[in-house]
Amino acid sequence: MGEMGFILQFSALLLGIGAFLIYLLSFGNSSGKYEKTANYLLIGQMLATTVASLVLVFALTTNYFRMEYVAQYTDLSLPFIYKISAFWAGQSGSLFFWAWLITVFTVVELYRIRNYPYKYKSIVFATTAATASFFLIMTCFVINPFKELDFFPQNGLGMNPLLQNPGMIYHPPLLYLGFVGFTIPFGHALASLILNDTSNFWIKSVRKISLITWIFLTLGIVLGAQWAYVELGWGGYWAWDPVENASLLPWLTGTAFIHSSIIFEKRKKLKIWTFVLIFLTFELCILSTFLTRSGIIDSVHSFGKSPLGSFFIWFMVLSSAIYLSILIYKIRSIKDEPIAKFFSKEGMFYLANWLFVGLMLVILLGSTLPIFSEILFSDKTSVNISYYNNVTIPFFLIILLLSGFGSISSLGKSSITNILKEITPAIIFMFIVSGIIYTLGYTQKIPLFLFAFASFNFFIILTSIIKDVIKRGANSVFKNRRFYGGLIVHIGVVLITFGIVASSFYKTEKEEVVTPGTTIQFGKYKLNVGEIMFKEQINYVSAYTPIKVYNSDKYMVTMKPERRFYNNNEESFGEVAIYTKPQGDLYLILASYSKPENIVGVIAVFQPLVVWIWVGCTLMLLGGIYSLSAYRKYE
Repeated sequence: MGEMGFILQFSALLLGIGAFLIYLLSFGNSSGKYEKTANYLLIGQMLATTVASLVLVFALTTNYFRMEYVAQYTDLSLPFIYKISAFWAGQSGSLFFWAWLITVFTVVELYRIRNYPYKYKSIVFATTAATASFFLIMTCFVINPFKELDFFPQNGLGMNPLLQNPGMIYHPPLLYLGFVGFTIPFGHALASLILNDTSNFWIKSVRKISLITWIFLTLGIVLGAQWAYVELGWGGYWAWDPVENASLLPWLTGTAFIHSSIIFEKRKKLKIWTFVLIFLTFELCILSTFLTRSGIIDSVHSFGKSPLGSFFIWFMVLSSAIYLSILIYKIRSIKDEPIAKFFSKEGMFYLANWLFVGLMLVILLGSTLPIFSEILFSDKTSVNISYYNNVTIPFFLIILLLSGFGSISSLGKSSITNILKEITPAIIFMFIVSGIIYTLGYTQKIPLFLFAFASFNFFIILTSIIKDVIKRGANSVFKNRRFYGGLIVHIGVVLITFGIVASSFYKTEKEEVVTPGTTIQFGKYKLNVGEIMFKEQINYVSAYTPIKVYNSDKYMVTMKPERRFYNNNEESFGEVAIYTKPQGDLYLILASYSKPENIVGVIAVFQPLVVWIWVGCTLMLLGGIYSLSAYRKYE
């Protein structure tokens, strides 16, 4: 079975290299007569990787432990759904999953732009073929997921218990869809530069796939945070871990790219910015995969060290050198019009570009500092959470402010008088909300500023919707879906801001070791701790304690935090219990227990407004989908 999978993936590599070379030949040939052959090779590559993927999944789900990858990440007792998700749980499997996804994206793009000029298509597909082949080179020659052992183990080592969570099913695939998808607009940008076509043709062509990709990446990041929140048992959802940061980096530049492309499309400005931003986003997607898969950084999310690092570095250096040399050579012919009016929408987006890139750079510096400090000084120096909080908060404050200004500014127009007239009610609303928040006891300065700017942003978005409906009628909501979809996304951002600020600055926590039957007073809650109980599942044994929760002597709910002992693993893993209300989450952790001593250690955490992070993410998703519905077909 392993030999079959390897032959298929090696065939996919040969097909991809062949397609790449033929597309280059097709580009140089004015007739484009080789194009169809290259197209068939790409389709063959997709079919080969698809069948190879099915072979790997079949091996995982049928306990074919002779395949080393299967033995490493599954065992007999692992639930079936996690055997499937083991496809992307390991290093080699996840990289092959990356390769398979790009071949699928490529074949969809083959159909979508089938009527485009053949030279344009040749560059786009040479880019995707080269990217897919790069990943297949690693899985064929460095970390082969189809490698077989010289014996057949009776059982496997099993999956890391932290990965045995529903988040493992959806978080990595969504994140990878976000990473892989940006290869397509990158290929279009490269084609536009090489052909000296600096019109908005390529932007119109990729605006839908770019938004779809951004939605996948956004959803992947937030669902990853939600997975950490319910699984890691520390009461948080974002720890500024280097691998967490790695997924955020392309999201920041991708968000800037989407905003910049709007101005490119409508006003033919910010052209150079748009070319640079899609380049940065593509390279950061590769860098994110490198940081996670190479083992070069220490993280709860990362894999062990491997020889992959040099492959990633050479690919990033080579692709960057090709793109940037072409961009620099063509830069004079791009004819990018300057931003003359600061308070116009393009002026706001121009400033936002600098802020998003600046924010990306300070996060990148903090995340990669251990790598460079070890290379330069033979000493791994890292930054702590306070670094990220100190350097990122100013960026977030200004981005929130600009987001509000951008919602009321117009394309090509700039009037300070009109801007001041528009924002005056929002400023009044901001002070009122800030006063209410302050009187409720939330008096810390930094969160108060963040609450204020988020309130300012929310009021402007709300009034923009009301004014547009009054001016154009209620049908405007359906006719101008792209505009309203963007506003819904920004409302989601405001809600996420409130949730992050409240839960980050006003989280409360209490830890106590008590005997069963004791009541713990935790804020407004009374927690009545029950006896330790046990239950046995197919792949773990669980110790848990039922805790009855009362609010002002009124019974609310019984929560059951656990500690699980998985097969093939001596360490215990916590499973938190969460009681969600609009005003915040009660979060209980069974920290320890001793049956002989009859004691239970409980950690209680209250996370204010944290549910609004997930609500805000849902709104961002719905807003993105609503914007997509404005495009009836690919252009």
